[in-house]
Amino acid sequence: MSSWLEAEAQTPALLLDRARLVRNLREMSEVARANRVELFPHAKTHRMVEFGRLQLTTGADGLCVAKLGEAEELAAAGVGRIFVAFPVVGPGKARRAAELAKHVDLTLGTDSVEGARDLGVSFSAAGRRARVMLAVDSGLGREGVAPADAPDLAEAIAGLDGVELVGIFTHEGTVYDAADRAELEASARRAGELMVRTAESIRARGIPVPTVSLGSSASARVVATVPGVTQIRPGIYAVNDRTQIVLGNADLESTAIRVVATVVSSFGGYRACIDAGSKALGSDLVMASAHRAKHPGFGHVVTAPGWVIGRVSEEHGWLHWAGDGSPSPLRVGSRLEIVPNHACMVFAALGKATVLEDEQTIAVWHGMGPGSSE
Repeated sequence: MSSWLEAEAQTPALLLDRARLVRNLREMSEVARANRVELFPHAKTHRMVEFGRLQLTTGADGLCVAKLGEAEELAAAGVGRIFVAFPVVGPGKARRAAELAKHVDLTLGTDSVEGARDLGVSFSAAGRRARVMLAVDSGLGREGVAPADAPDLAEAIAGLDGVELVGIFTHEGTVYDAADRAELEASARRAGELMVRTAESIRARGIPVPTVSLGSSASARVVATVPGVTQIRPGIYAVNDRTQIVLGNADLESTAIRVVATVVSSFGGYRACIDAGSKALGSDLVMASAHRAKHPGFGHVVTAPGWVIGRVSEEHGWLHWAGDGSPSPLRVGSRLEIVPNHACMVFAALGKATVLEDEQTIAVWHGMGPGSSE
């Protein structure tokens, strides 16, 4: 039986192999050092203090988060450099950020004059300047200013009292649409070059923007090599998942997590049910959209080839047989080893991880408290 299945954890359970995790962390740290870029891993992937500390001790320069609450909890645990890579908007959050900046090296995301002005008011009142990075839309269409509009917005933000514009950042999520490895690498390189050109257009206005930051595990190894990129912010690379395997960034041996589930119902050999639904596996299909037909379902069932988790409800995973020939039976009470499609959602859903080393349980890491989601 797989050591993942032998672990002492009631299902559904998220298991984390520490040795694989450390190898992944060191490999990305070496990528960053070799290309002389900063490594700010995105801690929203795991939202665990112990995990973040390990990233720092294996070469990360700081940690990236999506919420001020996450930054506050990491700061309380001793993390000294934090980037909130999300627009921080509103007087209440601005006051919290100003207080947090008294204790850590804090950088904040913005993509509007309104948001930056809120920060400037609170930081000025505290006798400080808010270090901000301007979010740029590199094609995903989420937050971020269009590259052509970035110089005007950067100039307006840089002119605000209490604000220091220190760089630009993006999430180059469009790389997940690539049909193959060559297209992914080309898409990643285009995103990096776009960000470098955008920074140069802002600098032409007399505004120094020392940091050019990109964030995606799918593209981190490529964008790190683009001249002018100074920071990478991958998150999933630390543990990997089915999407990273499909994209060619990982394999089963470098995937440091598994969800273990128990078969609770089995009928006729052609369908079965497990105790892991959307609250354990998430509800994302493989994020690489071009590969979903070849890699269907809500996770890769490692220990039962041919079975597909075709549907999920909150607590149930519905399996059907899609392999060749007659199905291999799934016995009620047996445990399945599953590589999730999207690691971030699994950490968020289950909230804790059983940590294994040398096939033994050595710790249980818990997610951050409820206040960290604010």
